[in-house]
Amino acid sequence: MHGTMLKNTQFWILLGLVGLAVFMVAEPSSAVTSAAYGLKLWATVVVPALLPFFIVAELLVSMGLVRFLGVLLEPVMQPIFRLPGCSSLVIAMGFTSGFPVGALLTRRLYDQAMLSAEQAERLVSFTNNSSPLFILGAVGMGMFGSPKLGWLLAISHYLANLTVGLLYRFKARAVPGAVKLGRRERWRNAVMELLLAMNQEGLSKRLATAISTGITNILAIGGYIITFSVITSMLSDWGFMEILARSIRSLLGFFDLSYQVAYGLGMGLFEITLGSNFIAQASDATLLHQLLAVSAVLSFSGLCIITQVMGVMVGTPVRLGFYLKARLLQCAISVAITMIGYKYWVAASSPVSNPVLLPSPFYTIPAWHWSLYCMALFALLVGVLLCIAWLKND
Repeated sequence: MHGTMLKNTQFWILLGLVGLAVFMVAEPSSAVTSAAYGLKLWATVVVPALLPFFIVAELLVSMGLVRFLGVLLEPVMQPIFRLPGCSSLVIAMGFTSGFPVGALLTRRLYDQAMLSAEQAERLVSFTNNSSPLFILGAVGMGMFGSPKLGWLLAISHYLANLTVGLLYRFKARAVPGAVKLGRRERWRNAVMELLLAMNQEGLSKRLATAISTGITNILAIGGYIITFSVITSMLSDWGFMEILARSIRSLLGFFDLSYQVAYGLGMGLFEITLGSNFIAQASDATLLHQLLAVSAVLSFSGLCIITQVMGVMVGTPVRLGFYLKARLLQCAISVAITMIGYKYWVAASSPVSNPVLLPSPFYTIPAWHWSLYCMALFALLVGVLLCIAWLKND
């Protein structure tokens, strides 16, 4: 049965690729325009926002910070998420940098046997988020013209993902009780792990490897973005998006969604930037429906991101079905939080400036500055976790 399903999946993928090839031949102007948009988005936003994180993450792992934090933060991570202490770096980096850094770090720790298959699957399911750069800058300011709405969407997004991680802790398998260490002994062991890792290679070699790995990963992401930009253009030009929009509107009829919001949700199934922007521009929808739809799109993340994450985790026991269930669970929780936040925080009559058409909002965002702010937030999160570990008595 599994073999039959695999063959059917491969058949549909092959059929889609043939359709994509036909589209590029039949509509070369549209294909080139959409590919150019994807390339520009990647070069002006994704590269400056994510490449520094890729390089820093690789350096932190190779220089032993993961093992250092793993020893110190074991008493914090185990009770909360039933994950080893090394997962703290993945959580902090994933929540401050955006897709797919959480998957890259999870894969790195799994390959080093610091995570079991079950732990890696749970960890990757809630550490891949939309970045603060995207939610607060692109969506909040660029699309809705409102920092308040950006904060509402960000809070809903991150709280929902943390809730997924907390819920999945109950799926964790029982592990033998760890040996309890005193505060001084734990810090001494952590420093020893750090020194041992730092003495293995020179800094120049680590830096060269980190840059090479970072560039390879960022190029792969560029390929995904350009490919899905062309795919969404093909689906729109050939009318498939209209069919999908009508199907979504019919399926979610009890929400009384407008056609434009349903169309944006269809776009968001494939790519979050296009879907979110289309929903934000929906003139026939209420603000609440726009926010709920964008919240759902951000949580699901789109097939473009999901393909990136699963591409990173290929060759591991991480299951696509498990990851998709986590995304759908986050969608439900995020939409609920957004609804509550809108009711009790955002006034229904709050004026919201008219959205700016793509690609303007994305290319006016100082992505490099946001990247530095996110790194500072990452350092703050790690510092808070270390303070909790220091105060906690075993």
